[in-house]
Amino acid sequence: MNVTKQIKSKHRVTEFGEVNTSFQTIENIIDLVGNEAMRYDSKFLDPACGDGNFLLALLDRKFASFEGKPCKNTTLCEGKLMITLGSVYGIDKLKDNIVEARIRTLKRFNDAYTKLFGSEVKEHTIRSAEYIVSKNIIFGDALTLENYESGNEIIFSEWFFSNMQISKVDHRIQDLLNCSKT
Repeated sequence: MNVTKQIKSKHRVTEFGEVNTSFQTIENIIDLVGNEAMRYDSKFLDPACGDGNFLLALLDRKFASFEGKPCKNTTLCEGKLMITLGSVYGIDKLKDNIVEARIRTLKRFNDAYTKLFGSEVKEHTIRSAEYIVSKNIIFGDALTLENYESGNEIIFSEWFFSNMQISKVDHRIQDLLNCSKT
């Protein structure tokens, strides 16, 4: 796994308190939830995701669960891959981190998708993945619950696969946290 440095610059540490979690710490945290991290539909939120190291480590484990299993129904397999992608959520206050997290997450998805489907990769699936990532990795503040891109409260989409289609239900973060906005 390609993990970025823990400290990008002294300025970022001083100004924003940004220190990336080490790869070993990420792995130890994920180990705490055991097999839940391998379930394609188990949901995880990193409220200070930086450039996506924790999200990528989760996706690596989830995508690994697809390896070596034959895919008899490609639509069903694609749906499960999309739900897997839609099961990781991140928030960060720094725009460059969000851009990098989205790029890295999409690359990881594309790699897993191509590995499973080879030349049968569909452009509409890639576009759908881009949409999911844009909804799940949010430029905002997990403390104030503000989405900086929209200027509104953070909304997360929950993704479902039924009737051979991906659908979503939006949830206000305040409702998910069951708390009052301060």
